[in-house]
Amino acid sequence: MRRNDSGKEKKLTKQQKKIQDAFDNKREVEVIPAKISDSYIQKKRVAAYCRVSTYAESQSGSFELQIQSYKEKIRLNPEWKLVDIYADRGASGTTIKKREHFNRMLNDCRLNKIDLIIVKSISRFSRNVLDFISIYRELKALSNPVGVFIEDLNINTLDTTSETLLLMLSVVAQAESEQKSEAISWSIIERFKKGLPIIPTHNFLGFTKDRFGKIVIEESEAEIVRFIYKNFLEGVRAVDIACLLNEANIPTVAGNNWKSSSIYRVLRNEKYFGLVIMQKTFTVDCFTHKKKVNRGEKPKYLLRNGLPAIVSEEDWNLIQELLLNPRKGFKKKTVKNIEKPKTFVSTIKSGVFKGFIVIDVTWSKEEVTEVLSKGENQQ
Repeated sequence: MRRNDSGKEKKLTKQQKKIQDAFDNKREVEVIPAKISDSYIQKKRVAAYCRVSTYAESQSGSFELQIQSYKEKIRLNPEWKLVDIYADRGASGTTIKKREHFNRMLNDCRLNKIDLIIVKSISRFSRNVLDFISIYRELKALSNPVGVFIEDLNINTLDTTSETLLLMLSVVAQAESEQKSEAISWSIIERFKKGLPIIPTHNFLGFTKDRFGKIVIEESEAEIVRFIYKNFLEGVRAVDIACLLNEANIPTVAGNNWKSSSIYRVLRNEKYFGLVIMQKTFTVDCFTHKKKVNRGEKPKYLLRNGLPAIVSEEDWNLIQELLLNPRKGFKKKTVKNIEKPKTFVSTIKSGVFKGFIVIDVTWSKEEVTEVLSKGENQQ
């Protein structure tokens, strides 16, 4: 042991002597100055990233202002070349999965098309600490490293001193998102407790909103719901009901063909007899936005007569019994004996054409007249 220690001591002494000799003898070393500065301002191919979290009109002005100001800023700098303005609207900062243009920008970085990304703040880039760290480290490790210049901090991620500060600030941005998510969840639960459900109607067969925002029955669509319930109670299979609706050129509320699964969704929906169950699902993680069916983990809130009924509660209960016991007391009805659905009046539920009736070009003159008369009766 002593021999090894003494060997290390001798080796260390030689190294020390070598260093001392280098300083004492002052060797002449010629320095070739760097031609390209590492400073962010020297980067040529510049992109900017903008994001707003909603499609709200109040944010549309901010969104457009970000885009135009970045275009002007990059074009006015003679040493910068504009690559593109990557902008996501209606995209959350807690995840990158659904941010189309953000992912397009990252791909362009990997393809060596970008030298520098300008972003207003860390939260605009990402509110998720793990996402932020992995992205900026990936960009830094590319063969042509890409810097992210964060304007409100005046920091470039390629600077060696920036990492610790950036990590701290990204943690703060994530904490802000968590607090915001908790506040939103709290406000939603308080609404539920007061009997104020959140029910979007643009993809809800049978219902729409009037000009005051009140949910009302869309009679033309309610006819389809009643047709489904009536025939299923009489023993018609879900697959046959779907075929009949498709043959009659009656689409689902999303504009697709009917399937047995879509028929079952209508049959199982308690809202059709007026019952509203709130918090049937809940968000597990504010960053992944993953939802989970509430099987008793959280309270549910029931609002009876929360919606105008399209079918009776008795019929709905009979159908649930039939779905649980498909062989119990129901005789299957042949498709030949089913009354075919009548001409369907489809009205546009949202947007500038809200309230307009959709006319099928294949309809006869008599069918168009029938549709128009139905539309007049609904007004």
